[in-house]
Amino acid sequence: MMRTFEVLLISIFLSRFFVDKNELGELLQVIFIASILVTFVSGLPLSLNYFYGKYGESRQKDLLFGKFSILLISVSLVLCVVIYASKLFISESFKNEVFTRYISIILLYYFFKLVNTIFPNYHYLKNKLDKYLMLYTVTVISLLGCFLFDFLYGNFNAQLVLLQLLCIEFFRLIINTLIINKKELNFNSQSFKKSEFIYISTISLGVILGAFSLYVDKYLIAILLNPTDFVYYQNGAINLPFVNIITSSLFIALIPMFADLHVKNRIEELAKEVKKAILKCSFFLIPILVYCFFEAVPLIKFLYGDDFEISGHVFKIYILRYMLSVMAFSVFMGSIGLEKKSNFIIFLSAVIGLSLNLVLIPAYGIKGAAWATVFASLITISISLYFIKKRLNLKVSDYFPIKNYFIIILLSILSYVPFYFLNMHFSLKWVVVVSSVVYYMLTLVLLNKKFDLFKVKKLLFKN
Repeated sequence: MMRTFEVLLISIFLSRFFVDKNELGELLQVIFIASILVTFVSGLPLSLNYFYGKYGESRQKDLLFGKFSILLISVSLVLCVVIYASKLFISESFKNEVFTRYISIILLYYFFKLVNTIFPNYHYLKNKLDKYLMLYTVTVISLLGCFLFDFLYGNFNAQLVLLQLLCIEFFRLIINTLIINKKELNFNSQSFKKSEFIYISTISLGVILGAFSLYVDKYLIAILLNPTDFVYYQNGAINLPFVNIITSSLFIALIPMFADLHVKNRIEELAKEVKKAILKCSFFLIPILVYCFFEAVPLIKFLYGDDFEISGHVFKIYILRYMLSVMAFSVFMGSIGLEKKSNFIIFLSAVIGLSLNLVLIPAYGIKGAAWATVFASLITISISLYFIKKRLNLKVSDYFPIKNYFIIILLSILSYVPFYFLNMHFSLKWVVVVSSVVYYMLTLVLLNKKFDLFKVKKLLFKN
């Protein structure tokens, strides 16, 4: 949640403080590449979760964190070397002088950011997530405070922002290394297994293909248009933090349980747990998506300013790709041994997305890229449902609560109707934001009356 919010808040602060949209676009492109690299290495933390659940209490489990830390550092170094070798190509393709001018700062920022990706999983598996959350929250607030200080003293420029990003990542690395238990850094050259490398390679390939599918639209915007158009698209094509909070975090946390149930061939219990997880994700996520879809333009203008109205129209289209994000398909498929099929699906989606973007961006600009992303995402999801159905030998309705999913959508739309007239009457951006909170709480109450997912009194008055 905090990692996604950090990217969003950085984008908001920089968009409001930078007057030169072209320089802003160059800086956001540097951060965009950081996001791509983080996605590339995310297969390693995912694999760590999988083997942590698979090995149970064996000696192999004790060696996991040390092995994966060394592997992640090695991969991070290789990626930084590749970026350095490609700096001129990236600079010319993106029309971005910042990338060559401050390459040393950028590479250090990338390296520390990549190494830090192992720690959320470590702290989760070791039941120390509260410490990590505190660290991340404090550092995000500190970074935003630095931006505000720069703005107030009129010293806001790309080099200073990059240095501040670098310092924050370095500080996180130092604190994280102090938190971990040094006894858990066991490592020897014989500790890696062939099966581990096969799983890691397969998952990482899927993640890389997923990154290609996820970021192909922004990459093509960067090379086919210009940094200014990139800003408008980037601020509309938001990776909603709510998806990570509600869906991705839950399914990643459930990987050990899913893997254990699948290995033991307890398929009915597995399907029941998946269905329960999807229903809860739908309960919390769908109302947010419904409200964001209908109020896309005022919400974006509230975040970034009136200059970004076009980003609001992009956001409205982009929201549609999240409507079935109540299940983390690739994560779940990896936990039940379908990582190879998942890679094929992601590759197919990436090819479709690339083709559609090449056609729609020249014709319709940034809106064309948004529609291409939506179509590619829906194709990916439909094929994923088919392969999961075959592996579990169940109907889709056995593990996906289709009827309840559509009931949640309908009730969310109906509860939005009075807020539509309220927002239209006042025509103020802050009213739309305040209304969103009231709408969300009201909708959750109505949905809970319908599905009885949570015993509110027990939650409120639990001893």
